[in-house]
Amino acid sequence: MNQKITLQFHNVTFGYDKPLLEQFQFSFEKEGIYTLLGKSGCGKTTFLKLISGLLLPQSGSVIHSAKKISFLFQENRLLPWLTVLDNLLIVTKDRQYCLFLLKELDLLGTENKMPSALSGGMLRRVALARALAYDGDIFLLDEPFTGIDTERKQHIMLLLQKKMTHKICIFVTHHIQEALSVSSHIYTLEKSTLKPVSPSFFVEESC
Repeated sequence: MNQKITLQFHNVTFGYDKPLLEQFQFSFEKEGIYTLLGKSGCGKTTFLKLISGLLLPQSGSVIHSAKKISFLFQENRLLPWLTVLDNLLIVTKDRQYCLFLLKELDLLGTENKMPSALSGGMLRRVALARALAYDGDIFLLDEPFTGIDTERKQHIMLLLQKKMTHKICIFVTHHIQEALSVSSHIYTLEKSTLKPVSPSFFVEESC
């Protein structure tokens, strides 16, 4: 039986020149994919880094039950001296699972290539495959579909929905259609609050 994953912000304050989060309180009550929308500079990437522990709150605390956290950064951060497959094997020993992920992300045939031989969209899919290979309890995906064409994107969204059934996934994007296609829950981050957004809102806005 899968243990329920929990994630909570308790009165978190963090900022640089000005506060991005101030006495922020939020609990992710359900598992699934949460899309985080918001203007550039509103703190979405900072939000992910606070969950991961790469940043620490200036006050308050972030508490979660995850044993592992998978973080896909805006940058691919692949190791250029390793092949595609070896970039995945640095986070897991399960070679067959890595090959399965490469197949699912339409990357079979690239496993022995170096990152320098791949296009931007392919590099992004390798980085996503590595995040999936690490198989955290919480997934932090910062603009995961950058440079990926629409047809492949749709297939990857279905894969993510299957993989995140018993996990918490925080998915940052600027693209409303991505949010509608993949999310269990959609929020905007503004003025130190997460505001829930109904998918029907976007339908009404587009009419």
